[in-house]
Amino acid sequence: MHGRRVSLAGIALFAFLFFGQEVSAQNGTLTARVTDSETQQPLGAAQIQILGGGQEMGGLTNESGVYSVQLPAGTYDIIVTLIGHLQERFDGIRVDAGATTRYEVVLRSAALELNELNVTVGRGSTPEKATDSPGTVDVISAYQISERVVTQVSDHLRSSPGVDVVNYGLQGSNVVVRGFNNIFSGALHMLTDNRVAGVPSLRVNLMHFVPSNEQDIERMEVVLGPASALYGPNTANGVVHILTKSPLNDQGTSVTLGGGERGVLQGSFRSAFLLNEDFGFKISGQYMRGDEWEFNDPTEARNRQAADDDPALCLQDRLVRGIPTADAQEACDRTGLRDYDIERYGFEARADWRFADDGTFVATYGRNNSSGVELTGLGAGQTVDWIYEFYQARIRKGRLFTQAYMNSSDAGESYLLNNGVNLVDLSKLYVAQAQHGIDFADGRQDFTYGFDYIATRPNTEGNINGIYEDDDDMNEWGVYLQSKTALSDMVDLIFAGRLDSHSVLPENVISPRAALVIKPTEDQSFRLSYNQAYSSPSSLNYFLDISNGLAPGLEALGFGLRAFGTGREGWSLLNADGTLEGFRSPFNPAGAGVMVPMAGAANFWGAALAVAAAQSPDLAALVPILGALTPTPADIAPMLYDLSTGGDPIPLSAANLPAVESITESNTETFEVGWTGVLDDRVKLTGDLYYTKKNNFVSPLLIQTPLVTLNGNDIGAFIAPTLVPIFVAQYIAAGVDPATAQQMALADVGGIAAGLAGVPIGVVSSSTFPGGSDLIVTYRNVGDLTLWGGDLAFQWLVNDNWTLDGTYSYVSDDLFAIDDGSDIALNAPKHKGSMSLAYRSLYSGFSAQARFRFNNEFPAISAGFDGLVPSSQVVDVNIGYKVPNTGATMQLAVQNVFDSDYQSFVGVPTMGRLALVRVKYDLF
Repeated sequence: MHGRRVSLAGIALFAFLFFGQEVSAQNGTLTARVTDSETQQPLGAAQIQILGGGQEMGGLTNESGVYSVQLPAGTYDIIVTLIGHLQERFDGIRVDAGATTRYEVVLRSAALELNELNVTVGRGSTPEKATDSPGTVDVISAYQISERVVTQVSDHLRSSPGVDVVNYGLQGSNVVVRGFNNIFSGALHMLTDNRVAGVPSLRVNLMHFVPSNEQDIERMEVVLGPASALYGPNTANGVVHILTKSPLNDQGTSVTLGGGERGVLQGSFRSAFLLNEDFGFKISGQYMRGDEWEFNDPTEARNRQAADDDPALCLQDRLVRGIPTADAQEACDRTGLRDYDIERYGFEARADWRFADDGTFVATYGRNNSSGVELTGLGAGQTVDWIYEFYQARIRKGRLFTQAYMNSSDAGESYLLNNGVNLVDLSKLYVAQAQHGIDFADGRQDFTYGFDYIATRPNTEGNINGIYEDDDDMNEWGVYLQSKTALSDMVDLIFAGRLDSHSVLPENVISPRAALVIKPTEDQSFRLSYNQAYSSPSSLNYFLDISNGLAPGLEALGFGLRAFGTGREGWSLLNADGTLEGFRSPFNPAGAGVMVPMAGAANFWGAALAVAAAQSPDLAALVPILGALTPTPADIAPMLYDLSTGGDPIPLSAANLPAVESITESNTETFEVGWTGVLDDRVKLTGDLYYTKKNNFVSPLLIQTPLVTLNGNDIGAFIAPTLVPIFVAQYIAAGVDPATAQQMALADVGGIAAGLAGVPIGVVSSSTFPGGSDLIVTYRNVGDLTLWGGDLAFQWLVNDNWTLDGTYSYVSDDLFAIDDGSDIALNAPKHKGSMSLAYRSLYSGFSAQARFRFNNEFPAISAGFDGLVPSSQVVDVNIGYKVPNTGATMQLAVQNVFDSDYQSFVGVPTMGRLALVRVKYDLF
């Protein structure tokens, strides 16, 4: 019996060793190391939950922040939880048999999530918390971006306080902060990875031209209020900064595919990897197509009808403007015909080299190709293969930051819809920047200083810049210094100053900044600030010279519309002796571009008679009689009719047509008080009040040249001797007594005279302007504007699954009266806000968000896009689900759930409900 027991024990030991080794060989090891994102210290007692393999497993990290477990080979998801930190979920972790998979987990504290770091307010000198910042900043995180399916990146800004978004289609939008939007806006300083992301020369922010896709965005930072002291010109309305992920920190490959209503099809990818521990590379790309929201623009429709009614007149108009015959015919054929098929695709490549512990070199190239409908100050444009690309190189070593980049634009086959004429833009923007900083006295005193050089090189081949084409280069230099002094552990004092020189502006510009930040606790701050920022005139302000086809409402008569910049010296409609140089007329037998002295207005009697007779059958019967008359300048004087004011025509003697001065810089002064606080690591509150004064505000395009008409009183007196006897005889023959017949005849003559006086026979012009009989629109500095307002925002982490956010913004004025000029609109609502409730369950993989946004009605005035924008209330919903152990995420988004009529500006489509779906797959 004893020997048998030994034999059985030996067999059991052999079986355990053999099968145990086989089972062990089928397992792999998963080791997770958990650290804090802010301190980089290991986090002990973090709960690790492992999903997959048919059973739930998990445990706690040790004091070194490490948890290790053996698992059968396969793919797993892990959830990491620690009190005071945000939960994180990591999907698709592969464990191979006989191997160890090591996974680095970085947790963000709830306090840091609410009191987020930003690099934009201090221009990247050092990252700072929201409560340390002298300005109001809002951060949209990568996970917030990833949970919302959109067709344009600007949709992620709709929940930020103070931000105004004009959405004019599936992909097009204009974004500003605290108002003063425009249909063709460059007021916002938009950056991507420290690079100005606007279209060169045109200085317009088209966010869908940015090649970066949403998977590659690390975060978006929004700075409210002016920032010239550090950033330079064109930051008076705030900054939006898009920061993308570094391949040194975020590796992996992911692919998305989605689509939805209106034929939307979207796809994107990102792949980032390390060639070694100090060199990373990434590539990303995106594609989108869809059917744009329809819109019937009345000006485009009238121009289309005019081209159909009189093809010869349309062709002649294009030829007069120097367009070759073949191109002129093509322009007439496509005038007013929108193509609603939109398409865009972009690509970006980036390499990061960490050459020192505190040193990184980054090289990036991006290219975007876009086709669709874009709104401009001259009406809508049909973009066809418009290419935007950039090259950028930057180095950061400690506090030294240098970069150089070039943005370029190629308008492709794009054209204006109002006249079908090609748009040519081959412009470039060259920028070189350097910044450094030092601190001493144990960090209590800090200096940041640097310089910027900006070279704008327009190239439109005479298409957009016309007569200015050979003299439209601009150079800008700037230097700045900022001092930050810790007066105590609770009080920081910031002073900054900047000096800028512009190659067209006659004088240098100084931009000061001062702020006091008081921090009673680590997570609360009170700030007082003063900022003066300036906006330099754009290339378009100075050098725009482009025809926009026939003038709205005057298409049948052949009057054109031309946008004309102020040039370097300005221009005038007056001769040296103060008299008007003359006018141009589409009725001039010598040509619509030939100048006519003002005394020659009476020579267009026949033209006025023909136009009026075409509109009045009764008058047509009198053409043989009136046409035989030949008035002289002594008989009928000219009058001027100002379309911008809409008043009665005035005689030349009462006309006041001041010279158009060269545009100068517009300054913005802002006083602001604000408070930011994080309460109980669960609630963040932000509030600010500001008072802003804008000096030398630059208007949108305004009409500067009045129409020329004939004096109605003179006409009446001139035709009365001929017509009154005829009318009296007719009335007496009909049985009317002579006295009454005389009164009726005089009334008839007065009516005929008024009709003839209402016919424009020409437009005041100057030999400075090329082309035909065009109404000229240009930019002006229109004086001072003042307003005040406030912004409120809160974020409440209700628990690990629920988050509640809200914003509200108020501005005191939405319309500003200007002395001796047209009103200026804020082009944004006085009241706007949002509220959102989000649910995220990392364990189940489900997420959902409902967002309500509203704004009240507001007046809009922007280069012919004038009217009242109705109030709106819109609800958006997003739902997502992470498919377990696959790396796949399925998402559904419905914008404008209740299909309410929503129009964000005048002249843009009314947009209804849009449902989108997307599948994202993380390959590794």
